[in-house]
Amino acid sequence: MSHLNNIFAVQDTNRVLASFWYHFSDTSGVDLDAFKDPEILDRNVAGTKHLVETVAPDFVKLMSEGLFHYQFNHKRDVQPKNIYQNLAPIDDNHPWLIKTGELVARQKQVIGDRLSFYNIFSPTTLLKWALVKQSDGLHDKAHADEALADAILIDRDEVKRALQVIAADVIKQVKVAINSGADGIYYSTQTIQDERLNETDFEQFVAKTDQQVLLAANNIADTNILHICGNGGARNPLDWFKDYPAAVVNWSTDIEGVSLKEGKQIFKDRIVLGGFGNTKKDILYTGSQSDIQEYVTDLIRDSGKNNIIIGANCTVPRDIDLAHLTWAIQAVKKGIEA
Repeated sequence: MSHLNNIFAVQDTNRVLASFWYHFSDTSGVDLDAFKDPEILDRNVAGTKHLVETVAPDFVKLMSEGLFHYQFNHKRDVQPKNIYQNLAPIDDNHPWLIKTGELVARQKQVIGDRLSFYNIFSPTTLLKWALVKQSDGLHDKAHADEALADAILIDRDEVKRALQVIAADVIKQVKVAINSGADGIYYSTQTIQDERLNETDFEQFVAKTDQQVLLAANNIADTNILHICGNGGARNPLDWFKDYPAAVVNWSTDIEGVSLKEGKQIFKDRIVLGGFGNTKKDILYTGSQSDIQEYVTDLIRDSGKNNIIIGANCTVPRDIDLAHLTWAIQAVKKGIEA
């Protein structure tokens, strides 16, 4: 059994992991572009090193900021009417893939032997970001889901074809990241936040490509993490994700009103990750040492010590006092030794 499996597949009561992460640039992560500002990647690597040395998490989420997006590759013989028409897969030596490999290799150099999971965004997420950027030149999160829902309602078959091409490109990114040193991926997805779409639409336009990417990742990595993103208050019926092929599942416990303990029943035989809110209003950001450590104790007491990882709903605020993260991790270690 590999070192990775020894840590993540342990079933006894003496091992609970903890980890937190945040963005290393002061601009919104969605809008960062390493091709326009290469120093973003330098900040990423330096920030990763500082986080590990200061907080000492059990594993590291390798942030992909600066490389969230890639340029959609359109077939040359037809002028597309919009961003998702006439797509063709990118080449294996595409700059986005090369920079991904270089970034992961640099991140691995500064984290030592800690396990690491590279951040990957779903094909659906990449498409909705591209659609809204095309329409207004900005990544307006409030309108991204609406723009994608509009496209689906108008042009279902073409959107499906586009998502298949994007999925093939994302799978290439997954392979590059893992082959460059990541132990697996941290896969970020969510439902399309538009009431005009239903569970059937979710299956066709989100779950289908999500599962393709995760299965590809599972073929080359022992453990991969599914992140059901509730950032900004996004809602995600967790039952819709219960059959996703991921060993670890992370979701917004407070937004969904589903605790880690309850999540164990939904995601049977999987490890659940989270427990803390990730906003400036939550206890991880505002609390005292005793507040945060008591919260950890309560989480472990409620959820049990088996198959849980203490973390946050999502990326924590960049300006958080790192002592707060250290307090939480110390409490986890204290709690499992008690």
